[in-house]
Amino acid sequence: MNVGSIIKYYRTKKGLTQTELAEGICSTSHLSKIETNMYSANEETVNLLLAKLDLKLDDITGDLREVHETLESFIHAIFMQDRESIENLYNELREKEDYILTSEYVNLYHLYMLRYHLFHWNEEKIQEYMGLIKKIKNTFDPIEKNILVFFRGFHHSMNEKYEEGITTVHEFLRNPLPVGGMWIGEASYMLSHLYTSLNQNEAALTFSKKAYDVFLTESNFIRQVHSQMILGISYMRLNLHSEALTVYKSLLRNTRMFFKDNLYPGVLINYARCQYLLKEYVKAEKATNEAIDLSEPFSYSFGTSLLIWLECRVKLNKIDKKWHSRMRLLKETDTIIGDKYFFHHSNFLEKYEFSQYDGIKYAVKYLYPHLIKLQSFSDALEVLEKIIDYYESVGDTEKVAHYYSQWRKLIKRERTLNV
Repeated sequence: MNVGSIIKYYRTKKGLTQTELAEGICSTSHLSKIETNMYSANEETVNLLLAKLDLKLDDITGDLREVHETLESFIHAIFMQDRESIENLYNELREKEDYILTSEYVNLYHLYMLRYHLFHWNEEKIQEYMGLIKKIKNTFDPIEKNILVFFRGFHHSMNEKYEEGITTVHEFLRNPLPVGGMWIGEASYMLSHLYTSLNQNEAALTFSKKAYDVFLTESNFIRQVHSQMILGISYMRLNLHSEALTVYKSLLRNTRMFFKDNLYPGVLINYARCQYLLKEYVKAEKATNEAIDLSEPFSYSFGTSLLIWLECRVKLNKIDKKWHSRMRLLKETDTIIGDKYFFHHSNFLEKYEFSQYDGIKYAVKYLYPHLIKLQSFSDALEVLEKIIDYYESVGDTEKVAHYYSQWRKLIKRERTLNV
């Protein structure tokens, strides 16, 4: 415990000079060394100084214990995604900031403030705290250094520096320091998210399972749901559709009850996609109808729901006025989003429905290259399968071999475990 820093804090707060506090107890220079923690004063001197400040050592120990508990509750609330508790504890810590900055928990305080601003993605504050931490990191103990590594990994993830994020989070996990189960769960979840972003789905599956097991033990329900969502996506991308469907049925029930306004529409979309891939087009159409109603108009979720619905109706041979109306709505959505994803998909659907030849020609020239550019490799695999099926049906073995080679490269990419 840095008693000297705390004595200085309360002396300053009471408006006393070093000379006034030291009078009758020790020399001013002796007090100066105590306050800068250059000298460990004996218990008698400390008690006399504290008594003059109307304090007891037990009071300080209790205050420090309370600060530590508040800091631990704060980071726990962030891990649990408990927004109300996060804000209440943040305000409580800010009220005690002057005191905390004199204590042994000053480094942990700055680290957790960084995590708070990462949570809210306040770039200005993130840079402010990262700059501050850079100046004081030489004072960090081994656990604090490892926590900083973890937060850097999170920052890489949020900046879409996925490979850097993976390397950094693995560095954190290789360090055996006792940071606690929830940290390991969060690191595993972050890795599952990073691997999903890189379409390395076997790795994503591995770490989402690890994360889910930890969150189950820690009773972190919302992170269980998040981990299951990545589990479902990974199963689907690996063509394990029955396993994905089992996950999504559980997610539908839980998100409908507890997260209907935010997570439920996304689960509906993934569930519908899974049913589509299982050729359960009626079930997929029903789920996408609900997702369209719940999604924010002209959002990416809205566009995805429309696209799956349109694909289902093609498979069900139900091309009518409503289909054409929603096709126009999908193109309007793409105009607002602006990445051409829905534009090329909608054009492909229209052309393919009219003529397989025209549709495949469009896919080869526009849709497939654009998906590769967007790194939407799972979508690219599906389009490749349609291209391969078409050229097989017309007996063009040269093009079958060419596109099958590209399909194998994408599969290999998805199965790369980058550790």
